[in-house]
Amino acid sequence: MAFEVNWSDEARLTFDNNIEYLRTDWTEKEVGRFVQQTEQAIKRIEEQPESYPPGNRSKRYRKARLNKYIVLFYRYYKTKNQITLLTFWNVKQDPSKLKY
Repeated sequence: MAFEVNWSDEARLTFDNNIEYLRTDWTEKEVGRFVQQTEQAIKRIEEQPESYPPGNRSKRYRKARLNKYIVLFYRYYKTKNQITLLTFWNVKQDPSKLKY
């Protein structure tokens, strides 16, 4: 059973910020790889939302590592058949700013 996936405003913003960063400092190939990794992770989350581990701070959130530097945090609501993508976190950021 596939779950409905919703993007939070923060997820859209942080995804776009990561794309922008890759476009300025890396190649289009890297941008394409990031988009592909994201699509694959979202598809896996839709089909098996518990396949990624819980976050460190709260078991309500889960984290999907997309690559060496980016982690997608999401929350799923089993009773509603919904998943909310929360943020795309760059691990080089200050961890005290992470809410999840």
